[in-house]
Amino acid sequence: MNIIDEIRHTLSSKFAFLALITIFTLSVSSLSMVVYAAGTENIQEQAPLATEFRKLDVVDTDNRLSRDEALKDKDIATNFDKADVNNDGLLDLDEYANFKSSEQKKRVEAFVEDAAVTAKVKAELIKDAGMKGIDISVETHKGQVILSGFVSNGEQLLRAVHIASGVRGVQSVKNALIIKG
Repeated sequence: MNIIDEIRHTLSSKFAFLALITIFTLSVSSLSMVVYAAGTENIQEQAPLATEFRKLDVVDTDNRLSRDEALKDKDIATNFDKADVNNDGLLDLDEYANFKSSEQKKRVEAFVEDAAVTAKVKAELIKDAGMKGIDISVETHKGQVILSGFVSNGEQLLRAVHIASGVRGVQSVKNALIIKG
């Protein structure tokens, strides 16, 4: 390995490490904000959810949502029975806010997990010697990784898919890579 290759290898390893650290830091900070929001003691003070609740409670304005009133909220419409903790057929603000907060937390956690998987796949592609100089886009949704971009040959294409498949958290890999030439 000549000096230029050694420098490239060192820089790409450092870049991959720094990319992972950055993604991890952002993930932890995002998750901590969600945990704080979910742990807020007084649900009544969560203004955006209280405002949403009041906008839905228009039929009888009794501070409770009927199943019909809740139909305008896609999360609640399909999960009304889960949100109705006391099984009275109505949602009060606490039931509504608790369920909505839980759903929002799940979405953020899924986003953070996908971002971490994307970062890991990118880092592995960067540090692989056979993938030098290749610009591959990596997107992740619910553990499904989508690789897109251009590679020089079929071997690189297969290698990229193999690398992505081996990363922890990857459920499946969709290959949208195109061989140049």
